[in-house]
Amino acid sequence: MRVLISSKKIEVTEALRSAIEAQAQKLGKLHKQISWVQVFIEHVPKKSKDVFANKVTFEVSLPGKNVVVKNHAHDMYKAISGAAESAVRQVRKEYERRATLRRKQIA
Repeated sequence: MRVLISSKKIEVTEALRSAIEAQAQKLGKLHKQISWVQVFIEHVPKKSKDVFANKVTFEVSLPGKNVVVKNHAHDMYKAISGAAESAVRQVRKEYERRATLRRKQIA
């Protein structure tokens, strides 16, 4: 599984990169057919005291469908972990939906 990280108006440091890759590994353990995860991070400097100043978007590539999850938070690391948790829920939901369809086809 490849993890692609891109940013808008923010430098991707090693700490951010390692945090994103650690959260993306949770997705890799959940579903084996994920080919790539693309993460967009953005910081709006004019809204430094705003709750929605940091924005993180996870785009997960599944066979036949892409899962896109966005999260906003005051802290970048909280936004990353929140987006990763939402992506895990969405991928698990999609995996269970496909498993149910396979069971219906067999029966």
